Amino acid sequence: MKLYYTPGSPFARMIRVLLRELAIECAEVKITEFPPPRSYFDVNPLGQVPAIEAADGVRFPTRIIIDYLIGQPRRDELPVARSVQRNPEYWQDDRLLTVLLGMGDALVAMKVQGWAGLGPVAENLLDYDPAERHAERVQHTLDWLESIAEPGGFLPDILSVQDIAFACIILWTGARGGIPWRGRPKLEGIVGACAVRPSFRATEPQPWP
Repeated sequence: MKLYYTPGSPFARMIRVLLRELAIECAEVKITEFPPPRSYFDVNPLGQVPAIEAADGVRFPTRIIIDYLIGQPRRDELPVARSVQRNPEYWQDDRLLTVLLGMGDALVAMKVQGWAGLGPVAENLLDYDPAERHAERVQHTLDWLESIAEPGGFLPDILSVQDIAFACIILWTGARGGIPWRGRPKLEGIVGACAVRPSFRATEPQPWP
C-alpha cells in the first residue's frame, strides 16, 4: 500500500494518523509541491491529497480511504473505533464525519483565498463575500459540534475517526494562522487529547508563514 500526501494537508494527516493508530503498514510518498504537480493528476484526477494506492486500485477522496482503512483486519486491543458509526442505526455519526470534512473544505478554501490575495475583480452579484461566509459557517459548525460532543470525544469512551478528523483540522489552522475556536470545553478536550498521541506527534504540520 502507498499513500500520497503533502506535509501540510489536514486531510492527508487524518489518514497518516489513522494508519499509525491502526498499525497498518503503508509506504508514504511525500509531495513537496503545492499544489501537487500536474503529473499527480495521473494518480488522482482531482489533483488532491490524500490518495492511497492498494493492490486493487487507487482510493480517493478522504472519506473513501477512511472507510477502507477502518475495514481492514486489526488487532483487538487497538484503541480506535471499529466503525464511523457506534451502531448501524446511529446515522448521526456518519453525518458528523461528513460535516467535519465539509468544515475542513470550507477552512481550506477560506485560507487559500487569502494566501492567493484574491479579492473583488468585478461587481459582486452575490451580495456576500465567500471567505466571510465560510468563516460564518465554521463558527456555527463549531457551536453545533460542542453541543453534540461527548465529554471524552465525539463517540463515547473511544478514539473515533471523528476525533482524529476534527483535531487534524483544528491543529492545521493553528499552523496556518489560527481561527477563533477556543472557549468550547469539549472541543478543547478532544484536540488536547489527540495532540499528545504519538500518531499526532509524528505527523505535525510544518509551520507556514
